Amino acid sequence: MLELLFNQNHAPAISTVSEIACQSLRWADSLTHMLAADASPMLAADASIFQQWGTRLYNIMLVALGLGFVIFVHELGHFLAAKAFGVKCEKFYVGFDVPIKIGPIRLPSKLFHFQWGETEYGIGAIPLGGYVKMLGQDDDPRRAEAEAQRIRTENPNAPEDDPSRLQLDPRSFPAKSVGARMVIISAGVVMNLIFGVLMAAWAFSGGVPYEPSVIGEVNPGDPAWKNGVRAGDKVVQVGSLTDRNLSFRDMFMSVLFHGLRDPKAEIEIGVDRDNATIQKKFAGTTTHSDPKKGIQHLTLGIRSASMTRVNSKSAVGKHIELGLPNSDTLLPKLLPADVVMGINGSALPISSHALVPMEYSLNAKLHPSLNESVTLQVQRTVDNSVTNLDVEWAPIPMKSFGLRFKPGAVVSVLTDSPAALAGVKEGDTLISFNGNPIEDGLTLVLSAAALHGKSVSLKLEHADKSQTDLAWQVPDEFVVAAAEGVLGPVGFELPGSGLVFSLSNIVNGVEASSLAAKSGIREGDIVRQVQFDADSVADKQYMEKVFSSGYKALMDETPVDVRHNIQYFHNLAQSLRSGMPVQINYERDGKVSTAAVDIHTESKWFWPDRGVNFSPLEFQHKSTSLGSALTMGLGEIRRRMGNVLEFLELLIKGKMPFKVVGGPGVIAVEATDAASKGISPLLMFLVMLSANLAIINFLPIPALDGGHMMFLTAEAVLGKPINESLQMKLTMAGVLGLLCLMGAVIINDTINLSRFFGG
Repeated sequence: MLELLFNQNHAPAISTVSEIACQSLRWADSLTHMLAADASPMLAADASIFQQWGTRLYNIMLVALGLGFVIFVHELGHFLAAKAFGVKCEKFYVGFDVPIKIGPIRLPSKLFHFQWGETEYGIGAIPLGGYVKMLGQDDDPRRAEAEAQRIRTENPNAPEDDPSRLQLDPRSFPAKSVGARMVIISAGVVMNLIFGVLMAAWAFSGGVPYEPSVIGEVNPGDPAWKNGVRAGDKVVQVGSLTDRNLSFRDMFMSVLFHGLRDPKAEIEIGVDRDNATIQKKFAGTTTHSDPKKGIQHLTLGIRSASMTRVNSKSAVGKHIELGLPNSDTLLPKLLPADVVMGINGSALPISSHALVPMEYSLNAKLHPSLNESVTLQVQRTVDNSVTNLDVEWAPIPMKSFGLRFKPGAVVSVLTDSPAALAGVKEGDTLISFNGNPIEDGLTLVLSAAALHGKSVSLKLEHADKSQTDLAWQVPDEFVVAAAEGVLGPVGFELPGSGLVFSLSNIVNGVEASSLAAKSGIREGDIVRQVQFDADSVADKQYMEKVFSSGYKALMDETPVDVRHNIQYFHNLAQSLRSGMPVQINYERDGKVSTAAVDIHTESKWFWPDRGVNFSPLEFQHKSTSLGSALTMGLGEIRRRMGNVLEFLELLIKGKMPFKVVGGPGVIAVEATDAASKGISPLLMFLVMLSANLAIINFLPIPALDGGHMMFLTAEAVLGKPINESLQMKLTMAGVLGLLCLMGAVIINDTINLSRFFGG
């Protein structure tokens, strides 16, 4: 994402932050994180509110200091280099001291300033950058000519008709050699890079947390699933990027950029499995992209991993705790930081990725018992004392609209699976399961899960109306991956079969006890549109607690299509309050009608999500010495500069839509988020910002450092300065262009942030 940040010698500079583009995509896919968040009402009469606001203000202060420091360092580079070459520096400001007048009201242009020697130091009222005012240099074209005249003095020893009678002030910037001026102009960028390395080294010395590229779940039918990637694999290569300590974020960015270059091109993927590296090559998918976001982002269909340690911030999902009337009897008596070590007396394996079991290992044993209570073996630590105890965990009822849906076609078949060996092909339709007609595609996978360890059969019909019988044994361990929180999930995988089937929007039955049964919907109707109606105070409070401000987007009238398919709406229903009203538009005999239904709690069927939030798997990049810290810091600044250059290339080629470009507002949001996670994440954000400033300021655009270098290079080649009039016109064009860009990204900020915070 492109960010505009005023950071100048006297002109605006642009900073590109590719990772914020990725963050805008993560916002689009942040449903799962919203469910885990505790979004308590801000007006609740709770003493912790003051503590929360104190923490927020502290984080804002850290952000202000951090961003100010990055700007200060850049200007300090120019200042020190100018002083070293004897240039008079008249002002050194962080922020701009531009007079502000709103009608009759005149606001102060400076927050703080003082004179020390020949230089005025201060903090301007406009916190969008900073500048060093050197004698003889003013990037404002309106004052450039006057500044040029100001530094010219008469030489009384020269004849009146001698051109050299007018000489430049020896302490002015233009009076210095081309080489000296190049050093002064480039010093800001050099300082940004030097301090970028130092800040990264500081962060690495204390430890930088990151989520490793260990796969916790594979979405059925997505590219990774089709190519045999599975939970527990660790990605160590994406294209040309090879790193055995690859973070999930960097992997995500590499896949994203690959897709922006050519979404159909295959990617070389290397995964570690059982201490061996497996090489794969396949294309990603853009089917989960939201068209409203303006970018078709490529994904592999994988999710990061979690451990079986209960999340310390939010142990229980609000959608379970508040969404079911009897949740207190269903939720296990687990405390934050508890670790699940086993289930039903069977110990969970300890992987090489962590010192505690992984959540995917727990799910593999838990999901075959979807409709049963289980006993967890839990390790609890209190005051450094470890206690082992058993905790009961009840199944969670599935929520629905009270409707049954026909299964769609087979959308994917895994190579060498029972389905592939039986001749099942994409496009085949499901006829019967275990000799019985399939009443509901939604619960078919749950029916199969209940038969773990037993042989089952499925009858399918090919396009030519011929039929195939598929027989296989449901394994004793498997994961029911519903792809919750994913826009446009591909379908459901029948455990052990190797096939994924989609869900149609054709009603195949209505639950007799549901509101849908009274609404007039019947078998054969086609669902065309779904709208969640949180009209009551209770429903709105629930939505705000579970989804925060993002809940407003869920209230829109949403047509059923490829991305918002029935599986997507069904998954979303699991996060809604039992009894919440829903409006459904359905088609019958070519006529569209509206029915009022609600979120119906099933009595027979249970869903895989049992409501406990587990902690994400997290590693630390930590240096062992000063030398290793500096080496790691240098590597970090190089990676971030590479991200910026790649982003700019895609933007210039038109492969990165301008719609995702953001400005100072997005910087502030991202910086505050980083600060809330600790000093090291904030330092790493500032490293990334320093890399951005370094590269963007050196672009050959008049009014930026790179523009000055362009003029100086031409002067060195030609042996004389570029015509002042031409320089002034080019600088004016550069300033106007940057101001227009600034305005455009601020508009984008307003749209993107209001969409995020306001739903």
